[in-house]
Amino acid sequence: MTFDGSGAMARDPARNLALLNYGLLFASFFFAGVPALVAVIIAYTQRVQAPEPERSHFTFQIRCFWIAFILALLAGISGLAAVIHVVASLYGVANTLGWDGFDKMEVVIGQLAIDASLLFLIIGAVALAFLSGLWLVGTSVIGAIRLASDQGIGKSRPL
Repeated sequence: MTFDGSGAMARDPARNLALLNYGLLFASFFFAGVPALVAVIIAYTQRVQAPEPERSHFTFQIRCFWIAFILALLAGISGLAAVIHVVASLYGVANTLGWDGFDKMEVVIGQLAIDASLLFLIIGAVALAFLSGLWLVGTSVIGAIRLASDQGIGKSRPL
């Protein structure tokens, strides 16, 4: 560990944790978001005591997590709405044909009709999930580059 000119300890531990968090945020794209939970817990616990520019990075990581979480939550809600739409359609068929009508029903993929609302829900779920992953990957790469350059988030000059 090194010391700066005033005799205080350097920011190496906080910087290493901030870099680790960016790695966890990046990896969360491949592991269904679980590493992002670890990263946000580390960021919340280290943000208060971290020196600048690491404090701004921990704050940025928390913001990135919550934005990705909201996008993923909206994707999940859209996907759930699509499933409910399909189940409601099947329930409508069951009411029309009776529950015994399912035994006689054949589904030919070429004749399957998908209405606009179901298509919108499916495309919305996929697009929001993609944006959530892209957000986590992109912000973690940008943040790690700025941290490696000794720049805070939101500051244009090196510290």
